[in-house]
Amino acid sequence: MGVVVKTGLVALLMMTTLHAGAPFVGANVPVGRETGQRSGRRHLILCVDGVGFSMIERMRGEGHFKSFNSPSRMIAPFPTLTNIAMTEILRPVGAGETSGYEDNFYDVERNRLRGGLVERFNDKSFVRGTFRELFDYHPSALKSGLGYAAPPVSTYLEALSDLVRLRQKFNGSKDETYFAYTGASDSLAHVGGERLLRSFLARLDDTLKDIVQDHAESVDVTIFSDHGNHFRKYRRADLQSTLREANFKLQSKLQDERSVVMPQFGLVGCAVLFTNETNEARLATSLIRVRGVDFAALEKSGVVFVINRHGEARIERRGDRLRYLSERGDPLELNSIVAELKASGETDANGFVTEENWFQATHTNPRTDAVRRIYEGATKHVRNRANVILNFEDGYYVGSRTLDLFTFLQATHGNLGQEQSFGFVMSTKKELPSFVPAAELWQTIGSPRLRKASQAAHAHH
Repeated sequence: MGVVVKTGLVALLMMTTLHAGAPFVGANVPVGRETGQRSGRRHLILCVDGVGFSMIERMRGEGHFKSFNSPSRMIAPFPTLTNIAMTEILRPVGAGETSGYEDNFYDVERNRLRGGLVERFNDKSFVRGTFRELFDYHPSALKSGLGYAAPPVSTYLEALSDLVRLRQKFNGSKDETYFAYTGASDSLAHVGGERLLRSFLARLDDTLKDIVQDHAESVDVTIFSDHGNHFRKYRRADLQSTLREANFKLQSKLQDERSVVMPQFGLVGCAVLFTNETNEARLATSLIRVRGVDFAALEKSGVVFVINRHGEARIERRGDRLRYLSERGDPLELNSIVAELKASGETDANGFVTEENWFQATHTNPRTDAVRRIYEGATKHVRNRANVILNFEDGYYVGSRTLDLFTFLQATHGNLGQEQSFGFVMSTKKELPSFVPAAELWQTIGSPRLRKASQAAHAHH
């Protein structure tokens, strides 16, 4: 599998992953058909973290998930990271703005990194006050972390145990709408690779069939993911040597004009960097020379600048209209599309184009819906916004060097490319549009009401 396995932990894994009396998924789990009468249909909504559209299409081609209508491409916000995507998807039901791009983030006001391993394994900081509060079933912080104890064995066991718990929890619930989450699918993609993820998804399909058969009343099922994963060989982008050469210092807090903070928790296809505002342009222009960096984005007074080795452009917003204006070269390779939009009368007198027209013109591009997603990525989504965001080319990543010791990276997400950007959504209830931006997903599936939505909304206000 191309993965380093710490075999000494396997016995511990078998005990902890199958805790709380949950039998191994391979066992025949007896769950009786419910006898209680309940009016109407039940709706199971399941988020499987990190499963891309192309993966679910491949599974359907092999005969899985046949009870579902055709899957849609769910377009994740940029950067394509879980915390950003999930808060965008769940904003209509009370999810508040996330503190950082990932669980490990830089707190601008406190000038320090937060969300390390100690906080990561604490449910108070991992679940409370986050989008995770909205789920009826969400694995505990400790259980989620065990997936990385001895990858990929622990990761696979963690994923399978989620299926057991999902069935038990749903069958024990009386709610007409039940909202569940598994993050082990994303971990499995990162460290287990395509083969193990496909095995898990096949088990998931079997579990969902069992759940439907468990109940006397009809059960509708909707599944979605927050982003995709790109399976290929990866190499680390060497940012640190370039930072040193440019006289920057990579530190855990901003101490002087040379300081740069770069949270590194997972292994992802983007980087978010914090520095003194006067350093932003120099930091961006230094790092676009690094092999594997596609572009850098930074915001100044409401204007987002995009620079790479091929040029520089600006993205501006007026209401629901956006303008891509090349100042040197064409960093996002959009000038020909701008010319087509102008020729068809879809630009105003100043070159601004509606979000909808940008979407129609660019949703199938290699950098899907880039103008809107880059602008929003640099101006919103998190409370602690980075000074510079780097988008990496496919095949490059940065992140925790500790994780490099445990495994060889099999897949990742974070960048603007299609494989990493396209999650999916599909339902047994109805056919959905071919493309669904994250912010429109909840409305698209019928704006279901969640039992925990009012609790989360109250907590955030």
